[in-house]
Amino acid sequence: MTVIDNDLLQVVDDYGQAWNSHILDEIMAMHTRDTVFRLHLLGSSEVAGHAKVREVFAGLLTLWPDIHFATERLSVGDGFFVHQCSITATLAAPLPLDGLTLHPTEKPIRFSGVDVISMTGRLVHRKETYLDIAAAMQQLGAL
Repeated sequence: MTVIDNDLLQVVDDYGQAWNSHILDEIMAMHTRDTVFRLHLLGSSEVAGHAKVREVFAGLLTLWPDIHFATERLSVGDGFFVHQCSITATLAAPLPLDGLTLHPTEKPIRFSGVDVISMTGRLVHRKETYLDIAAAMQQLGAL
């Protein structure tokens, strides 16, 4: 029999709402002080610490100001969750990627993403993000 942690499900829902509302203070209030973020994308390294993660998230929200995450699949376990989603967003500024620059098209694009999130209590401790960057690049005219 599977036991569902309703408190964790509420945290997952609140976290998704904070991201979809683009409210950085709310997003960061749900992270530990020693939080870690890694965007698994073309050799990106992990970022550690509340201030540094906040800076990266602020940059992402600036690049993709209308970003929206629609849940496709959610798996919840003891102290973690895996969120598979469809992402819709419009690139607002040039985005350098490993020697290539993606340019805004003024059109929203859609691509897939997966977050693997480890919790400490009811706070996000580690966020590992995987994106279908090839789909995004194709829609932005880079492939």
